[in-house]
Amino acid sequence: MRQLQKIRQYQRLYQHYGAEPKPTTIAEVAEVALCSERHARTLLRQLAQSGWLTWRAQPGRGHRATLHCIASTSELSAPLMHSCLEKGDYQSALQLAEGDPASLHHIITPFLGGKWLKHQPTLRIPWYRPLTSLHPALQRRRAEQHIICAVHAGLTRYVPGQPQPEPDLAHHWEASDNGRRWRFYLRSGAHWHNGQPIGDEDMLSAVQQMLADPARNAGLKHVRQASLAAPWCLEIILDMPDAMLAHRLAHHVCRLPHPQQPDIGAGPFAIARHHSHYLRLERQPWYYAAHPLLHAIEFWRTRTDAQKPAWITVGKGESAQEAVTSTSGGFAWLMVNAALSRPLAAWLRQDITSVSERHFAHRDDLQTRTEVLPDLVTPPLPPAAQAALPATLTLACCHTSELRELADVLQAHFKKQSCELKIDWKDRDEWHAPGALAQADLLLGDYLAGELPGFALAEWFTDEPAWASALGDAAWQKEKQTLMGYCASEASLNANLAPFFTRLLESGACTPLFHYRYRINTMENVQDIVLTAGGWLDFTRAWLPPAQERTTSAS
Repeated sequence: MRQLQKIRQYQRLYQHYGAEPKPTTIAEVAEVALCSERHARTLLRQLAQSGWLTWRAQPGRGHRATLHCIASTSELSAPLMHSCLEKGDYQSALQLAEGDPASLHHIITPFLGGKWLKHQPTLRIPWYRPLTSLHPALQRRRAEQHIICAVHAGLTRYVPGQPQPEPDLAHHWEASDNGRRWRFYLRSGAHWHNGQPIGDEDMLSAVQQMLADPARNAGLKHVRQASLAAPWCLEIILDMPDAMLAHRLAHHVCRLPHPQQPDIGAGPFAIARHHSHYLRLERQPWYYAAHPLLHAIEFWRTRTDAQKPAWITVGKGESAQEAVTSTSGGFAWLMVNAALSRPLAAWLRQDITSVSERHFAHRDDLQTRTEVLPDLVTPPLPPAAQAALPATLTLACCHTSELRELADVLQAHFKKQSCELKIDWKDRDEWHAPGALAQADLLLGDYLAGELPGFALAEWFTDEPAWASALGDAAWQKEKQTLMGYCASEASLNANLAPFFTRLLESGACTPLFHYRYRINTMENVQDIVLTAGGWLDFTRAWLPPAQERTTSAS
């Protein structure tokens, strides 16, 4: 785009020379504009004719000319940004914003929400940080997990509002041998996003990769073997009965990317473009199930992490017409290292819980009364006598905005008591690195709930490394075996899960602090907003009214 190149070159001149008249030479202009001296003369003439600058040359070799940049870069780039955004050309708009998505925020606002782009329904969502890898093994962040479930298929999958897993790449399954032998009858005729047919050997290879990956197989350690018992029939043999295997395989870490090309999936949406500031998903034409009604979903980074919004906005922010809300079954929690003395640990739990409740009492996006399961309210902590604090304590804190805020408050609180709180910030990947939490006295993290509350909580206990610090590793391994033993039937798990967690909570091994309240601000033109357990909208159900009808109603 010639106009874009012209503005980019003017931006370089303006950044170098500023808004005041400056002496310079053609050679210097060429160097700043990244072009030849011959082209620099042509460029200066064009920019002067456009009224953007003045150029007064002095006669005689060696004399310096005077360059005066008249127009501000924002005056010139804003109309072209609008044109780029109307066409969906985010990358050109970002170039005009000099690579800073925050400077695009106000200009992007009218283009957010549900829009018809080139006669295709498109949903544009503003986001506050880069969306990183979308491989199931590498993501423990809520947004990426949700996108992974839209891009990659699994043998089974959850549908919001349905407690049982639904068929996906397996069209049905059956269990025998008292829940030790499972057969998944695979869907023939499915395709990867690149149009390549998915063979039964592809599915077996993808499952075997999942089982061999320590980042994905925490809940599948009891799988002895996966093989093809017959064409299009995947057999999984277990070392112990497990009635919940179909539930485990619906988890995002069990989604099955292409065995050789992990960016390619078989879910309802394909990754069309993925950059640090922009992600575009497009409806996958090869998808074997009901096709989504939206053609594309775009995430546009318009903020920095420091500007993280309290709520997800699918629309125009303050002008959103309505909000869809839910309270997460997950919760932020505190754990204390089992190596600390019991009196000190009891006092720290009581003191930190009190600080958290006072600090977050008036937050609309948090709820301080916690239920770890429906109808299982967190039992109150027994009264604890004040204990002398050591000179230093170490806190491992999951790097989320709410927990970071609480950690900073606790650091100031303990400082008043002559105790230095050393904070070790960890993102979700660092949190799960081997030995990452072993030296922490205190741990602040959060549990992100799944579609089936009880089973999701059991999965979290199996996968959360902080339990090794709170219980001791040997005790944690023993409790995991106990929990797995309850999975011989779904009825057994449901009957034993509440007493199991009640015992852990009453022992003080884990202290829930608050729930997140999810809210999605929507626009009148985004229909059927259905929230998942993770607080995201189900991309496969949302739709837009016809563009002409919306124009008519607006007039």
